Amino acid sequence: MSKLTTVATTSDKPELIVSFKEEAPYFNRIAVGATEEQYTGFVVDLLREVARLADFNYKFRPVADGKYGAQQAHRWNGVIGEVVDGTAHIGAGALTVTSEREEVVDFTKPFMSNSVNLLVQKPSWTDLGLGYLVRPFSADYWIMLLVALLLIGIVFFIIGKFSPYEWGNVAADRDPRGAKNSFTLRNSYLFALSTITWQGFREAPHSLSGRIMAAFWWMFVLFSLIAYTANLTAFFLARPEQMPQLPFKTYEDLVANSDLHVMALNFGSTQKLLYGSHSETLKRLWSKMNAENSFVSSYTEGVERVKKSKGKFVMMMESASAEYYARQNCDIMVYGDDLFPSSMGFVVQKNSVWRRKINEAMDKLNEQGFVQQLKDKYWRQGGECSGYDGRKYMDKAKYLSSMPIYPITLKDMAVAILLLFLGFIASMVFLVIEIIHYAVTKKGKKIERPKILKNPPKIFRPKTKAAKAGPTDVELGGEAGPSSDGLESVPLEDAEDLGATSGDELQGEDEGDKKA
Repeated sequence: MSKLTTVATTSDKPELIVSFKEEAPYFNRIAVGATEEQYTGFVVDLLREVARLADFNYKFRPVADGKYGAQQAHRWNGVIGEVVDGTAHIGAGALTVTSEREEVVDFTKPFMSNSVNLLVQKPSWTDLGLGYLVRPFSADYWIMLLVALLLIGIVFFIIGKFSPYEWGNVAADRDPRGAKNSFTLRNSYLFALSTITWQGFREAPHSLSGRIMAAFWWMFVLFSLIAYTANLTAFFLARPEQMPQLPFKTYEDLVANSDLHVMALNFGSTQKLLYGSHSETLKRLWSKMNAENSFVSSYTEGVERVKKSKGKFVMMMESASAEYYARQNCDIMVYGDDLFPSSMGFVVQKNSVWRRKINEAMDKLNEQGFVQQLKDKYWRQGGECSGYDGRKYMDKAKYLSSMPIYPITLKDMAVAILLLFLGFIASMVFLVIEIIHYAVTKKGKKIERPKILKNPPKIFRPKTKAAKAGPTDVELGGEAGPSSDGLESVPLEDAEDLGATSGDELQGEDEGDKKA
């Protein structure tokens, strides 16, 4: 191509050819034609003021191949190629400053800072209602809690049934068996349910095995309740900002998940930056994109694929363009860490005199706040969608995050779960030790629950008749056992004899009353 020369117009101002790629919000075609009045956009308005201050006229000409510019076979294509070949004086649009481009063209002072982010489909918001009460724990941990509750009741029942030190003597008029075990199956589960809510239980284990199990169970309950309360508080505090979880969390997830496809603009700066990246993760991401050939010819094509993909497609693009499309389309949002910080500016030929004049004009417009006003016009005021910026969900570690708070998992509570199962093992070991110890110290005496008395004592007597005092436990020669209600207790070995004695005395008393 022959190089252009600056053409003088009737107004004695040179007319410059401006090569551009049509892309919202920088260039928007509003009518068929190629004159300045038939385009609108951020760069169109900015270039109008730059031309006024730098004293030149201009004429827009869309780039022939529809590309921004990349080097192919030692030759540049797109807008950059037309400026290099001299077929255009100025290159305009979303042109990112890169080191490779600066080797062949000059960039003016930047009019916008930029980076590379992800454009993703926004997860739909659903009101959880009462579901918030179960959000602090993941599903697997809730199942773990139910299993632990089931096991702890069974363990306490086994300890109460087989440990000889869980049985205690009670008064004969309170329990006809003459003995009591607090940890029946029902009471075992009542103990577990009451302690898991920090309410306590009226009976505590008496045996060493039972107390060990209770101590480990209380530690497990303590850790679980503290974690639940803290995470529930965090969920409620963050409720206005919460969003459902995305199918990926890090860039490694994007590489590893074969169901997710990452797109980028063909022959754009993002494509070149990924190719030359020193990050192993981004290199693998580039290889995946290249193997799938997931490149698009325009941002509009990529945005439509993201909107219709049901979360299967994400697009890597300049943050300024991504924010614009997210403000215009309420079902997508900007997401991810800021990669490849850069800037955008006008492009001129190497050592062009227009670089200095355009820079001077840009300085004046920045001082007047005109550039910021244009940004507000086309970005902040150009769209009405809220929640467009998902980058606020990034954490301090600078990796992708789908939401600020996560449910507590089994891995998070590994210490508490380990303590509980250590308690299971320790209590069973000490239960065996207790049984052996009892068998040895009692000279092999059989361990069994006391038998029911043959003649249970009568507890209530008529008020009109004087009750004759019966023999006490001490008079019978037996030892008094523990009693929880202050009544005198009946020893296990004499329970049956005491029942018979009490029955005979009561029968003699009744006969004496009849004779009287």
